[in-house]
Amino acid sequence: MVNNTQDPDLLTAVVLFILFGLVGAGLLAVTWNHRKTLQFQIKIFICAFALRFFTSVVIYQFGLVDILRDEDGSGWVVGASLYKEWVRKGVGLLDLPARLAEAFSGHHRGYGYMVGALFYITDAPHRLPAAVLNCLIGGLTVVMVYRIAGSLFSEWVAVRVAWWTCLLPSMLIWSAQTLKEPTVIFLETVVLYGCVRLKAKGFSVRHIAACGLAIILVLPFRFYAAYVAGAAVALALVIPQFGKRKLSAGSAVGVAACILPILMMSGVLVSSEAQIERFSLQRIEKFRQDVAVGAGSGVTASYDLNSPMGLAAATFVGGSYLMLAPFPWQLGGGSIRMVLTTPELIVWWWVFFVGVLPGTWHAIRTRFNEIQPLLFFLLGLGVLYSLMFGNVGLAYRQRAQLLPWLLIFAMVGLEQRSLRRLAKKQPRPVARPAPQKAAIIDQGSRPVIAMPQVVRPFQECPRPQLPDAVP
Repeated sequence: MVNNTQDPDLLTAVVLFILFGLVGAGLLAVTWNHRKTLQFQIKIFICAFALRFFTSVVIYQFGLVDILRDEDGSGWVVGASLYKEWVRKGVGLLDLPARLAEAFSGHHRGYGYMVGALFYITDAPHRLPAAVLNCLIGGLTVVMVYRIAGSLFSEWVAVRVAWWTCLLPSMLIWSAQTLKEPTVIFLETVVLYGCVRLKAKGFSVRHIAACGLAIILVLPFRFYAAYVAGAAVALALVIPQFGKRKLSAGSAVGVAACILPILMMSGVLVSSEAQIERFSLQRIEKFRQDVAVGAGSGVTASYDLNSPMGLAAATFVGGSYLMLAPFPWQLGGGSIRMVLTTPELIVWWWVFFVGVLPGTWHAIRTRFNEIQPLLFFLLGLGVLYSLMFGNVGLAYRQRAQLLPWLLIFAMVGLEQRSLRRLAKKQPRPVARPAPQKAAIIDQGSRPVIAMPQVVRPFQECPRPQLPDAVP
């Protein structure tokens, strides 16, 4: 057993990269839905997985971590400690599930136990093997976001959402580090994908099981995200679809029947309720002050969350930072990490105003019933993070959890923008000329009937279609 935790263990990471790549591609190949685009899904998964692994090697093998300074990236150390404890106590493979269930008894202990299980199986308690697991999860997240977008909108939108999620630097770097964010985002995508399918197709046991299991698994990673996701699913399935008189209450009952017995028998519900009771406005206000004081990118605000005006002001200001921070005037006095975000920020500001805002409005007007799971989840988590705002760096990190859904609406907006520009280039239809009567012309000995010339107008221009292929 190797004890040198400073060694990132590149060799084991390469072996796991090959093994996880085969496992991920195999999982995609055996899925039931979206089989027409299976080749693209496997391609985008391999690209996303490889890019994230390469980024992990640069971060941990070649020292980029000294610049990024991932203060919250020490969860793998907890996993290494758990692995050593299990080995010392002689925990067998059959005893491992019971040990992993202990993650639900504490506060946000899920990532440490997940990495500890990986170390136990591979006997490689090092950082790069832990990062490879996050790379796998990040690659699968890209495919899940593609499937959600494809279930709601056109293939044009779905393909571009997949590539943006694959290549956007913030999504890439977060997935390449030893953080719990990739797992949280992936589980949230599974929850919303299951809800979108239940909303569109009706009762389905496998989508109910996937949705319920993902909500349960989010609890030990970030308990409030599990409650927001559960509330979004319940609202989306219970509210009737406007104009269709269609209810999905059976699916909502199925998800609840899947979740509640497990939580009640395991005692998770009691401990989670205790955490929710402590999650008051006073605790949020204290959290805002703690992350603002002593941090280089902290922002101190004196809003009274107990008053309606203060609550509204804090939500508006926090939401602005959550969507757009850091702002241009904050880049000059920030750290190197903040300056490194400048290229992506310039692109993101353009995408937000040109794509996200008009795309969200268009989706609400045309597909409100279908996008309810995404809207409710975005609103719930967005308002919560807005109230908790006190640090620019933390807001930038929290935005990564919302980026998959924001990118979906952004691509909808960009699609509509491209359609409008393409429509302007199409020739306009020519007005149909008035019919002419036949005339009799006298040509010497016999009259000749001159028929009017038939003028065929241009046909009506069809609605322009954008190509599905990626340029």
